[in-house]
Amino acid sequence: MNENIKSEMQKHQKNQRLNAAELGYLWAQYLGDTLYVCVLGYFLSVVKDAEIKELLKKAHQISQMHVDELTELFILEKIPIPVGFGEQDVNKGVPALFDDIFMAIYVNEMAIGGMKKYARALSAVRRQDIYDHLSRCVKESDSLLEDSNHVILRKSMLMRPPVIPYPVKVNFVDQKTFISPFFSQMHPLTSLEVTAIQEIVNTNVLGKTLMLAFSQVATTQKLRSYFFDGVKLASKQIKQFTELLSEADLPSPRLLDAYVTNSTISPFSDKLMMYHTSTAVTIAIDNCGAGLSMSFRSDVAVEFSQLIGRIGKYGKDGIRIMIEQGWMEEPPMATDRKKLAEK
Repeated sequence: MNENIKSEMQKHQKNQRLNAAELGYLWAQYLGDTLYVCVLGYFLSVVKDAEIKELLKKAHQISQMHVDELTELFILEKIPIPVGFGEQDVNKGVPALFDDIFMAIYVNEMAIGGMKKYARALSAVRRQDIYDHLSRCVKESDSLLEDSNHVILRKSMLMRPPVIPYPVKVNFVDQKTFISPFFSQMHPLTSLEVTAIQEIVNTNVLGKTLMLAFSQVATTQKLRSYFFDGVKLASKQIKQFTELLSEADLPSPRLLDAYVTNSTISPFSDKLMMYHTSTAVTIAIDNCGAGLSMSFRSDVAVEFSQLIGRIGKYGKDGIRIMIEQGWMEEPPMATDRKKLAEK
């Protein structure tokens, strides 16, 4: 954009209030980045691999910069700064809960999630300063994704997505069986269906590993049981979706369970682990929705639809726990006009 036009827009919007989308996305980003500052700070305190340590430093610096920028913005807008997460939610003096390789994969998935989230937010913002902030966030996530890809590839741990043959000519679908509800008449998986399935498996593999670790270190049996329920749910989804890939003679992502150590001392507060789980649930449902929109095969669409319901129920159970414990911050909400009228 022309700098003179951008300057004029910034002047025009100087006293413009944040719209609902801008407020909501920035509030959620603050909570997310304060969580990442804690998690990445702990990783930095136990990581041994020098190359992975540099990657973690970069990710930590980006999240801390976001927290600082958002804090300044909230103060300027006279918006209460969310509690989020801080030093009280992390213990850097405990043994490593994850292997170094998992930390690099964690940053990789964090960057992927960030790019999706920020790109979606950009479509809803109108204030130029917020647009500029989110544009920078997209570029930072892109850079972090590229760096983490390179690190993991050099460690020979990143398996390439499945490869399928190039089309030899342009074809048009001429059979109704392409969208047949009968399993015996299913067409081979399309490239986008393969992509959606692998993405679901990837997020479930990471989620399972986190839940496995959290179930080892949570301070109450109720929380340990909740996290282990997440392990079982993720395991079921991994099995079902890898079978779809296997039936198409395509490879599946490897599990990361071996990168959880035997430590039973928690580096994180129960509150942080529960919120992290809630965030993982949101990402998983988002990926399922995207996968459903790309699915022509009825069996694949059914899997995505059912998974949304199962993950949603698990997420609601977690929210109930957070509310019971007083851990869930209330997001910005519209005015309850009915309640005001009753006073």
